[in-house]
Amino acid sequence: MDMPGHGDHGGHGDGGAQPMCAMNMSFNWSTENVCVLFDFWRINSTTSLVVSFALVFVLGYLYELARTRVRRWEQSMAPTGSILSSSPDAPLARNSTIPTDIRWKRALFYGLMVAYSYSLMLIFMTYNGYLILAVLGGTIAGYYAYSTDDWGSVRGANCH
Repeated sequence: MDMPGHGDHGGHGDGGAQPMCAMNMSFNWSTENVCVLFDFWRINSTTSLVVSFALVFVLGYLYELARTRVRRWEQSMAPTGSILSSSPDAPLARNSTIPTDIRWKRALFYGLMVAYSYSLMLIFMTYNGYLILAVLGGTIAGYYAYSTDDWGSVRGANCH
């Protein structure tokens, strides 16, 4: 059934439209039609590759900064004398009641950090070697720059 305006998939074949995003399901070093999170963020040239690599590196770096800032904020909200655990699954503070407004803020920060980490995971899942190196490089550099945890601290990825 040919519907008006839909005969050629809504005009996608009109010569002016960009080709489909490359969806590789194996490790690759492609620089042709690699979409990064959004259809408009494409790698089609050396310049777009370099710019995308830099942006993804910065996203990884800023992710580590955000994790550090959220954790410091949480620690600053803990009552004096509370026992803080380095385990990501342990409660912020034991033997205390966390006020509702702080719990809501913590939940909001948690949700934002999960969304951020999943975005980095989706970039990683392009299976593009350049983008994988950018994510890894940015998070390694960010962790090095902002990590002040004790040796015994556990720092796992936030992707669930």
